[in-house]
Amino acid sequence: MAFHANSHAQSSSERPVDLGVRLDIFLTLQVIGLIGSVVVLFTAPFSSISRQVTWYNFFISWTVFCISYLLLFFAGQGHSREPPFALCLVQSSMTYAASPFAASATLGMVIQLYFNICISLTGTRVKRERVWDGIIRVLPYIVFFGVLVISLIVGLALEDAHFSTISYCSLETVVPGRLTAALVVFFLVPVLVLNGIRLPRAQRSSFTLKTNSSDHLSEAVQPFFCVVHDQGIQINVHSCDSILTLRSDIGCDSDDGLADLDIVMACIPNAAVLIFGTHKDLLQVWMFWKRKKTSKQFLE
Repeated sequence: MAFHANSHAQSSSERPVDLGVRLDIFLTLQVIGLIGSVVVLFTAPFSSISRQVTWYNFFISWTVFCISYLLLFFAGQGHSREPPFALCLVQSSMTYAASPFAASATLGMVIQLYFNICISLTGTRVKRERVWDGIIRVLPYIVFFGVLVISLIVGLALEDAHFSTISYCSLETVVPGRLTAALVVFFLVPVLVLNGIRLPRAQRSSFTLKTNSSDHLSEAVQPFFCVVHDQGIQINVHSCDSILTLRSDIGCDSDDGLADLDIVMACIPNAAVLIFGTHKDLLQVWMFWKRKKTSKQFLE
């Protein structure tokens, strides 16, 4: 379905397209991604392994990502052709800001991983690591609120603001979409470069540790290389994200085509949960019966 809205009223100017079950699939995937991200966030503090701020930023970004696409759904307007202008503007601005938020949070996690590997392999810290650490912690939030404010200003400044909607609102203007696409690519390129450099080296170093190091040292460092492997998978996920962010610029203007792409986009948060939220230590938090059994055996 499609509609156009201005700051005072909404009016349907195109014949709605019946997208049927695809809208429900999109919303279901977003809800599952939201629940999964929140569960992982609240599970991590109880894990036996301490995680860094950039890891939490990563899942916070996907939580916000899902919420931004579910605003109409939460407001009971998920299938409405004429949602309120204010709600539409806020959701449109949030969806434009959500992808750069997730991309910059991913870059921060990759940089933090790079620091961890350097310390593990060389025993020395990167120059000005504390400065970089502070930057990668706050950068995703600066990006998110920056794009959010710009999108809100653009939407309010337009005399005749037009929105299109499938199950979420999207402002029909060039500025927010191009800005979002540029930022995602800007953050994605360093992710690809860093992973391209570090993954082969980490794999070689991991092999060396397994063959030449003591069991204790190998076990201490090995988790970092497991994360490197997972991060390589995550690159492909964000490659899809960057393509989907550019969907408005590649000529896919029909509601029918956008609905199919949106379903793929809604899979991305779920992929993040499956890749980073199913580590053994996180799953063990929920295996309370095994913890009790282990404690009993230890006491005996």
